[in-house]
Amino acid sequence: MDEPKTFIKRADRPINNDPRLLPNITLGARILDTCSRDTHALEQSLTFVQALIEKDGTDIKCLGGGAPVITKPERVVGVIGASSSSVSIMVANILRLFK
Repeated sequence: MDEPKTFIKRADRPINNDPRLLPNITLGARILDTCSRDTHALEQSLTFVQALIEKDGTDIKCLGGGAPVITKPERVVGVIGASSSSVSIMVANILRLFK
């Protein structure tokens, strides 16, 4: 289950470390797991969007009560869908509202 995540996390390293490939561009990934549940995907989608539109995350709390680490990306160019089409469609419909 963690193999795709590991691949995605490591895929950007060779590109970012070679200044000839994409000069002045840094690739990154934010991996959120839907756990194949539409309710969890909804929560993850809204947290993702909230991080993009808010100036800070002081009013967001984690389940443990602590503040989350939210890194606001400069630009999001793509989202890879879930393994389930129904979950992917729901997430796409939510994200479409914020393009």
